[in-house]
Amino acid sequence: MAGVLESLQHGAVALVIYCGAHLGYDPRKVPIGGGAAVGHALIRRWTETRPFDLWVLGTGPESPAGGVAYEKIEAAKEDLLTDFSISRYARLCRDFERAVVQHLRALRKTRDPRDVVVLHNDLAEAGDFEAIARMGFPQATIFHVDVVDYVAQIYLHGWVSAPQLARLWRRLNGVGVGRLMPDVVKLMLEKQETCSRFCELLVVPSTGMAAVLRASYPWRTEEDVAVIPWGAITEPTVPGVAEEQTALRKLLGDEPAPVLVTLSRISPEKGQDLLLRALRIWDKREKERLVLLICGASAYMHGRTYFRKLQTLAHSLRHVEVHFLGHVSGARKQAVFRVADLYVFPSRHESYGLTMMEAMAAGLPVLTTHHRSARDLVRPEFGLVVEPDPRDIYQGLVQLLAKGTQLKTMGKEAQKFALSQPFAHAADELALHILAVLNEAKATQARYSR
Repeated sequence: MAGVLESLQHGAVALVIYCGAHLGYDPRKVPIGGGAAVGHALIRRWTETRPFDLWVLGTGPESPAGGVAYEKIEAAKEDLLTDFSISRYARLCRDFERAVVQHLRALRKTRDPRDVVVLHNDLAEAGDFEAIARMGFPQATIFHVDVVDYVAQIYLHGWVSAPQLARLWRRLNGVGVGRLMPDVVKLMLEKQETCSRFCELLVVPSTGMAAVLRASYPWRTEEDVAVIPWGAITEPTVPGVAEEQTALRKLLGDEPAPVLVTLSRISPEKGQDLLLRALRIWDKREKERLVLLICGASAYMHGRTYFRKLQTLAHSLRHVEVHFLGHVSGARKQAVFRVADLYVFPSRHESYGLTMMEAMAAGLPVLTTHHRSARDLVRPEFGLVVEPDPRDIYQGLVQLLAKGTQLKTMGKEAQKFALSQPFAHAADELALHILAVLNEAKATQARYSR
């Protein structure tokens, strides 16, 4: 740590401390999730454009990009935090939270907090918002997931809305009940409340997500909740794609059939079971051969149990052939997109849809369930939005697969749309927002010092 501090503490250029417990892991090897993928892509872009000095705090074993100052915080003793239980992951988040505060206290001895912005990559995996604010550091937080909205929709099955749950938490806190709650509950509800009170800027990828946040925390305004759609994170063609494509063709066999693909970690909120249940309806009514490639590995708290459930559903199908390909990246992922005819995104809860945009950039039309960014990203000329229900997904499949060769034309339209929104534009826009936070902090300090 001392070497990193020495290289940063005397600089006159603005400094961003980028904090994320899930940073420092290679997304090509570890199913770490979309938040980490965005974080690593932002770091790569900012090491190229250099809008500010950058210091990254994470728990992973390797630097997210060459040439960036990276500090590994010893909070995760095991190699894969994606295998942690709920309680173990909560302890990781609290250990990371305390370590971030310690690092900032050390930096504050030699660097003016007004020259620094602390950027948090998500909520639970962040520092202590209140403690950092009291040290004088301006803060910004990227909401890859609205945790309160997630709890309301997934754990509480929509019985209450996110704004209602946020208000309920404030009432419980007001009468002292909140402090009696398990720490996992506090990480989900209290920490988001604290973030909304002590961060100068909240960053979300969709207008729908921004509306829910402002309704949950009505003191937030349009000016301090920035909507920055991530666009498409694309990679150049890598060696070996043709070979991987040949191997996949052998796996699929010679009998022609439409090929569907879905790509995300194996986890209940991703809704792979909804797709398999829709295909069970297809199996009974259409009785025509389909192939489904499920790409992704089980990850986080309920992943392994859920994966076994998916296998049971897949084995019950007669006319639909399901292949679980595991975590794919590089040439394998690019080959998957090439052999597929339609990308299906069946999530129960989603903030944006990174893999959907990646599939569109690769030239695939999409069938997606309704989520926070669905209406922003999907147009009738290249896709369809349905409700997260097996019957609606089935009807969507029937409607799109009936188009036959038109799917290729729709894929070209999807590609045109996705490539018009490169991730670099989002990264550059976020950099401008961060610098604006810094300038406002300095202007406020100047007014108070007169």
